[in-house]
Amino acid sequence: MGIITNKLPLHTLPKGERNKAHALPKTSPPILGGMEGAVILKKPTHNEFKQIRLFIKEYELDDRDLKPEQFTIALCEDVLIGFGRLRKHTNCMELCSLGVVTAFRNQGIGKAIVKKLLENSTKNIYLVCIIPDFFIPFGFREVKEYPVSIQLKLEYCTLELKVPEPYVAMLLQ
Repeated sequence: MGIITNKLPLHTLPKGERNKAHALPKTSPPILGGMEGAVILKKPTHNEFKQIRLFIKEYELDDRDLKPEQFTIALCEDVLIGFGRLRKHTNCMELCSLGVVTAFRNQGIGKAIVKKLLENSTKNIYLVCIIPDFFIPFGFREVKEYPVSIQLKLEYCTLELKVPEPYVAMLLQ
């Protein structure tokens, strides 16, 4: 059930969690490719939510109006390796604040979190991102018309979370 590999570099975890890093793999075979028992998707505890907040700051993601119940997290051997949020707005939902710990990227963790979040949708789901190709396989499509809440998110990202890539709004079709 465990993954046998090297240890995770300490810089990839928030400072308060670095002691746990010695039990965590640095690199590994694809976790979700036949090793699904090694990763747990669930709602965060209070301490896990504190870790999410640290990662959101480190990865420069949207840190506005964070609530633990909005998140689904991925754990490997009791260590947070990924997270994502489904935020409710008045007339839609927004998939946002998706992050995977650097050492666990490109192993299907982000995809698993998105799938789990989409299970909880009750309204139209929008997102604002710089990597639209990641979301197309889930059924998201770029849109030019969207609710005011998504317009405000697009403006926030463009002004506060500056990156070289253009931000786009997408809707789950």
